[in-house]
Amino acid sequence: MNVLRKAFYNRPTSRSPQKTSSLPWYERSKLIIKLILLGVIGFSSALAVSLWVLWEEPIRSPISSLTVFRFLQESRLPTRPNKVVYGFLPYWNMCEVQLQPELTHLSYFSLTIAGDGSIITRENDYQEPGYNNLQSERFFELSTEMLENQGGVELVLTQFNNTDIASFLRNPQAHQQLIDSLDGVILAYPITGINIDIEPSGSGSARLRDDLTTFVTTLRTHLDTRYDSVQLSIDVYASASNNQQIWDIPALAQQVDYMVVMAYDFHRRTSTQAGPVAPLFGGNDLWDSDINQHLQEFIKFVPSEKILLGVPFYGYGWQTTSRDAQSHTFPNTGSTASISRVESIRDRSEELQVQEHWSEEALSPYISYIEDDEIYVIYYENSRSISYKLDYVNQLDLGGVAIWALGYEGDSRELWDVVARKIQ
Repeated sequence: MNVLRKAFYNRPTSRSPQKTSSLPWYERSKLIIKLILLGVIGFSSALAVSLWVLWEEPIRSPISSLTVFRFLQESRLPTRPNKVVYGFLPYWNMCEVQLQPELTHLSYFSLTIAGDGSIITRENDYQEPGYNNLQSERFFELSTEMLENQGGVELVLTQFNNTDIASFLRNPQAHQQLIDSLDGVILAYPITGINIDIEPSGSGSARLRDDLTTFVTTLRTHLDTRYDSVQLSIDVYASASNNQQIWDIPALAQQVDYMVVMAYDFHRRTSTQAGPVAPLFGGNDLWDSDINQHLQEFIKFVPSEKILLGVPFYGYGWQTTSRDAQSHTFPNTGSTASISRVESIRDRSEELQVQEHWSEEALSPYISYIEDDEIYVIYYENSRSISYKLDYVNQLDLGGVAIWALGYEGDSRELWDVVARKIQ
């Protein structure tokens, strides 16, 4: 038997060179094992190098339901505790809103600035609704509840008319008029912060940028001199990151406690194609821009702890030509879609032939349905899309989030539960 075994292991084969076949079987086995080990080591080394290279590159899609985004080159970023959850409360949602425990700042929207710097109190023969509702019992109840829970109560000052904006910003006396009016409001109401929301249509000018910076600087100095702890924040378009418009971002960042980046309305009621309200990605290929592109610019000029990422608690819907993700819309059919409206449509799923969709590019949900033989598409936010946005906030270690707007979520805790899990 030993002779046969020796003959078997030493016989020439077509698959092995003669030199190898002349080795004893145990020596040849050791050689094979060494070759296998070298192959494994080589493959592992190549894989490790590949993973290292890929780890240094930004990842533009989630890797799991609890993902973080590779936005910067560092492998990890520290997370600041006590992030801000800033909620805008529009006066028209006063009766619908329920304050949630995650909310740190309640910001009443809004009082309107006139061209001369006064606060508008009347429209035609009626009280201006923002001014009127500020005096309501409901606002008193909500502000009292916030203060009892150690939260902040802020007041938004708005100006959307181009003529009024130019008249106000170019006139230092108008600045002083507004500041004087504000002193009366701060004394009369439990206000802990002022938010400036000046939004012109069209492009801005260098002069208006300088004038806005002058006004904000003057207001900052006044608040610091007159009050112990009244914060100052300003709202800016996401697109202001690469097109200054009316905002000089680096200069304003030095004067405010927070800068709210309104990272929504990438598609609007008037959009000619359906699309996401707040796409995290996809701007390079599918739409004009996305949140990721703009935030990369903002963090170059604004300390991350001062940035509040604006997130929508709403969506937009349109009558469309098809169920496609970017279907063409019919003119004048766009409308705001609250979360409760989306849920009511989903509750009629069979009747309306509802189809639920997900955009991997935008990381956003949308639904399509048929009503009265017409096709409709609604883009909105759900727990998954909000979760990704909050992962993004944590990855960049931003100051927090600013929600537009309280009340649009209805009675649902779906979005707030995500905030509770993700924002510490």
